[in-house]
This record gives sequence, C-alpha cells and structure tokens, in this order.
Amino acid sequence: MGDLDRDTAVVGDGGHYTATLSDDWEIWGPNGGYIGAILLRAAGASTDLPVPASLAVHYLARAGFDEVQLQVHTLRRTRRAEAVAVSMTQGDRAVAEGLAWFIGSDLPGLEHDETAMPEVAGPEGLPTMAERQRAAGIESPFRFWDNVENRPLRWLDDWPPPGPLPPVSESWFRFRPTATFDDPLVDAARVVVVLDTMGWPAATNVHAWQWPPGGPPSWVAPSLDLYVRFHQAVPDSEHLFVRMEAPLAAGALITTEGRAWSQDGRLLASGSSQLLSTPVPPA
Repeated sequence: MGDLDRDTAVVGDGGHYTATLSDDWEIWGPNGGYIGAILLRAAGASTDLPVPASLAVHYLARAGFDEVQLQVHTLRRTRRAEAVAVSMTQGDRAVAEGLAWFIGSDLPGLEHDETAMPEVAGPEGLPTMAERQRAAGIESPFRFWDNVENRPLRWLDDWPPPGPLPPVSESWFRFRPTATFDDPLVDAARVVVVLDTMGWPAATNVHAWQWPPGGPPSWVAPSLDLYVRFHQAVPDSEHLFVRMEAPLAAGALITTEGRAWSQDGRLLASGSSQLLSTPVPPA
C-alpha cells in the first residue's frame, strides 16, 4: 500500500529536486494526479509562501517507476503571490510540466460563498468499491485503489450497463493508510489526485455499454492536462466528496470538470482536464 506523504516527497534544495515514483500509484503507469502532486510539492519546496492557489499540469510522457528529476524556478514574485514553474524529467525524457501559484497566509480580501454542496448521502453506511468488487468476485486491476478508499453513491452489479448512463461520477474518498495531513501541500495533493483520476470513470458511463462484457475496455483516455484551483483548506476532513462530469467527447478529446468538498460541505477545490481517447490496443 502506498502513502501519499511518503510517496510524493521530494529531496533536494535550491530548485533542484528528485523524487521516486512508487508503483503503488499505478493506473496505466504512474497516476496523473500522483504526478501532479509531486510537481506541487516541488513547487512548494521552492517558495516561502504557504498557501497553494492553483496548479496547471501538462503531461508529456509516461514515466517509469523510478527516480525523476525536478527543476523549479520562479516566474513572478510579488508581496502577496508567487508563480512557480516545475519541469519533471526522467533521464533525457520530459515527463511533465507544471505551473503553480502560491499566496501568503491570512491575506485580507473579499468574502462570499455560493458553492452549496449537492445533497447526497454521507460516507457512513455506503459500501466501498473494494467491498462491492469482492462481493461480485471482481479483482481490481490497479494498485492505485489500495491507497484510496472509494465509496461511490451509485453502483451497478451488472457491468457493462444495458445502455448509456449520465457522464457523472460521484464518490466519497478517504486516503489510506493516512487520511489527513498537517502539511498544506500534502493536504492539497489529496484533491489533485482525485480530480485527475475521476474524469475517465465519468466519461465511461456513457460508452461502456458498447464494450465487451468482462473484457478490457475498447478505449482508454490518459490526461493531456490538469488544472486545479484550490479554494480553501479543511485538513481535518477525512472524507472528500468529489463530483466529476465529462460533458463532451468530440474529435478524440474528452472534457472533464469536477469539484471536491469537505465532509461538512465546504468547497475545497475545482478542476478540469482534457483527455485523449486512445483505442485498445493503440492504433
């Protein structure tokens, strides 16, 4: 089992860092949100401003589960904010590029909140995805799910479904073995991981009815990019509620949009991605 804090840690200083990619976070290679979390931590290690405001990631190549190099430099610094760029490489291969904004803590500003969380059942009493899979005799194909407890609001025992479903995924998540983190960067990394991961499940709801029963999907769709806006931190919330939508798929591109809330209904982050449809096997 992986650990988000340990497995996203970066080592080094002066804008030069390394990290080791753990295969505990495998989905078609290193999970994209996991890569984004490492970029965020490298960026945060190079600034004294403690609050992450946003993270943009471009995924360039699939890395191996080995050491990666991270080069960080400041693009812009003011009294209230700093923009940081991060390049992740593995040997001579470019893996990902990240841009992050950080701000100071306790900055004054305008205040309002019109972001009501959907009225949904809480995580208590909802079976986990792992429990449902065991009951159905299904073995998860990816080690990633050992690290994240997923309690979906809706579940179909018979899969693929008889027809298209709405392009929406709604679940409660809790990280394992550690659910909450005092480090604000690791706390923010929780939403980076889930907002990247759940766009594809939302998209498959529309199309999975056409795929072979019990066989591999006809398509996969790795992330081309990810953009996360961090709104507020609730680090003591063990469970995160995430609602993802994939409202449009056209010309090989799938657009995903989502939000993550704390257990008491505060909006933590929102994000979006572009996914690239790829046939299985690749054409």
